[in-house]
Amino acid sequence: MGDTVGIDHITLCVNDLHAAEHLFNNILGFRTIWSADDVGSDRSSMDTIVVQRNNIRVALMQGRDKTGKSQITEFVERFGPGIQHVALEVDDIETVCQEWEAHGVKFSGPVKEGRDGFGPLRQRFTYPLFPGSGIFFELTQRRQGQEESKTFVKSTVESLYQDIERDQTQGVEQTIIDFGHIP
Repeated sequence: MGDTVGIDHITLCVNDLHAAEHLFNNILGFRTIWSADDVGSDRSSMDTIVVQRNNIRVALMQGRDKTGKSQITEFVERFGPGIQHVALEVDDIETVCQEWEAHGVKFSGPVKEGRDGFGPLRQRFTYPLFPGSGIFFELTQRRQGQEESKTFVKSTVESLYQDIERDQTQGVEQTIIDFGHIP
């Protein structure tokens, strides 16, 4: 049985990444531990900064519209700036995914894998938790054997972004479970 270790990070969609970074780093006492620009595709992307204070990590994202509207821009327009997802750190992502899928949980794509220079990082997004809500879960596994990732990996973040973009362009309106078939 897989177990949840804790909250890995919380991700916020913002209108002004520079202002959000200033708030977290200069006022709230966080520090930037990772950043990446233009993460996504030729259609749309995002700029992201991850800040940390002690063991609390917050990812900040701002949309970058290109030939299409960024999912981050769309999220902010639909729900306002705020929490997009909560990442739960798990000890065995495959086991947790199998357990959740056995109960009808739907994921937006397969497990993404990468390395951050410290260790392996495995991540997977669910669909939104409730109808009409944009908030979803991410499962994150940072430990494998003696290795533990500490930051993020642009290729996995980009792949997760592209899963949501695919659903966005196809008009997918899925939730984490089928609420029409609750016993």
